[in-house]
Amino acid sequence: MTIVSMDSDVNNGVLDVVLGGELDFTNVSHIAAGVREAISVRRPAMVRVDLAAVTFLDSSGIGALVQVMRAADEISAGFRVENPTSYVLDQLDCAGLLEVFGLSPDRRDDG
Repeated sequence: MTIVSMDSDVNNGVLDVVLGGELDFTNVSHIAAGVREAISVRRPAMVRVDLAAVTFLDSSGIGALVQVMRAADEISAGFRVENPTSYVLDQLDCAGLLEVFGLSPDRRDDG
């Protein structure tokens, strides 16, 4: 069973996106579209994506994060990923995206 949740809010020009659950091919198009729309409509100066509650991330989920990063770039907004679990951090490391997403390979949270 794939469970995913998304919440977003803009404070002081920062769009905070909180994702949770499993981000995979069954649901990421919906999530990416929702975040891209929020970026387009709200036009924040910065987009932060919190992944602390993400329990699974496949290549489709990684691709969705790249889409969101590109949407932020299109409006000249900053972009960063925050609070990945060790599993998610490992997935992003394998994809070669740690530096692009503002993460360090030395930072390991819970598991």
